[in-house]
Amino acid sequence: MKVEEPNSITTRLVRGAGWNMGWRVISRSLGFVSTLILAQLLVPADIGIVALATSISLSIDAFSQIGVRDALVRLKDHREELYDAAFTIQLGRGFLTAAILVALSTVSDSLGDPRIRPVLLVLALTAMIGGAENIGMASLMRDLNFRIQFFMQLGPRLIGFMVTIGLAVIFRSYWALVAGTFISKVGNVAMTYIASPHRPQLRLAGWRYLLSFSLWTWVASITVAIWNRSDPFLIAPYVGTGLLGIYVLAAEIAMLPISELLEPASQTLFPGFAMAQREGNAPARMGLMVAVVLAFGTIPFALALSATSGYVVAGLLGHKWDACQPVIAVLTWLCVFSPFGYVSALALSVEGRVREVAIAQGLAALLKVAALVWIRETRDLMIVAEVVVAAFAFEAMISIFQLRKVGKGEMRGFVMTAARTILATAICAILLRFVPGTWSTVTLDRIPALFWGGFIGAMTFVIFPSLLAGLWFLSGRPGGAESRALRIFQDKFMRPCPVD
Repeated sequence: MKVEEPNSITTRLVRGAGWNMGWRVISRSLGFVSTLILAQLLVPADIGIVALATSISLSIDAFSQIGVRDALVRLKDHREELYDAAFTIQLGRGFLTAAILVALSTVSDSLGDPRIRPVLLVLALTAMIGGAENIGMASLMRDLNFRIQFFMQLGPRLIGFMVTIGLAVIFRSYWALVAGTFISKVGNVAMTYIASPHRPQLRLAGWRYLLSFSLWTWVASITVAIWNRSDPFLIAPYVGTGLLGIYVLAAEIAMLPISELLEPASQTLFPGFAMAQREGNAPARMGLMVAVVLAFGTIPFALALSATSGYVVAGLLGHKWDACQPVIAVLTWLCVFSPFGYVSALALSVEGRVREVAIAQGLAALLKVAALVWIRETRDLMIVAEVVVAAFAFEAMISIFQLRKVGKGEMRGFVMTAARTILATAICAILLRFVPGTWSTVTLDRIPALFWGGFIGAMTFVIFPSLLAGLWFLSGRPGGAESRALRIFQDKFMRPCPVD
């Protein structure tokens, strides 16, 4: 087997993904510990209030997100005037987001809880500060230098964690979450000026280039905002802040395969695809292979989390959160489809085909919103979760269709790999159904629940790859995603050996 040069794009992508995953593990571990502690100190309504206010803030931010940093990452060389124009646009966007949040705070009573108003005002100030982030960080992304970003993000995250927990213990109030978010943002912005030597100026020379690429990126960001943030707006008036808090917490746990594996890996893919394109390679041709390799990581994680959802709730959250169990069990299945949507959007965006990305994401968001409007009066969180998974599966199919022109050989290999992966997933799920307590609420105490949940999860991480490897060997060890995943594993952890 050919061993790649130390500075090859693939090697640098794997190394960058490692730093991002390392950061994500630390960040999410802190967040998860914070969630567990807050679940004991706060009531569901408290989490629901912050979730609704944060959804409003993030939605407005996404609606004005025009992708100027992505445009800089795609540049063939560094152009100072474009960096300054991007900073000026970014700063203006922060002030615009803040102004809209302030305006919405005046009508917060219509959102169902007047306590949301002061939270929105703090989030407005947070948005203004976030707009001043040093745009020079785009250069680190272009060079796949994620090591510096790892260390610059760590300090603010630790400080925000300590502030959140400390205030929650003292005051038992949702303001602990708000204060932690604010402190983390201030620290993160300060660190961008320490990590990057670039010092931005206020000027708009070159803005036309940025906006020419960013127009459809802006449309895509709107559709993503609708997709990600429509749930609280649509179901909150019908289920109330209590059930909304249960849904939000369940969704946070269910999305762990995405937040812990897929998102950190995807953060390296856009600059990696951009670098590959600068060297004459087509990102879309790499997309299907990369998506399937990522799916090999997210599928066993999602299976384990879905099967042990009852143990997770009993062991980590406590029985007052038992209503989260069926929602977690259903929502984790969207993690099976997520790699295809993520990777397709990144590959096509690097190639400048952002219109196709916006259309695909818009169709999926429209389907989700229409379905949620139709079923929201049921007040059944299980049905809501099923609708979300169905919409995500629809987006995955569109994404695969968009990459259909990669070539007959690549598409044939993808179909065969997908068939083996689906079969391995189905067999693994059937085997797990015979294990007591899977996909159901359990009545165990915390320690036994954690033990048995961990044991079943470990079994899943053994069974699934074993089944997949067995099917691959029975198929004659064809070249494809399995072969590529094995090469990456060998290059990182073992001495290389020949692979067909």
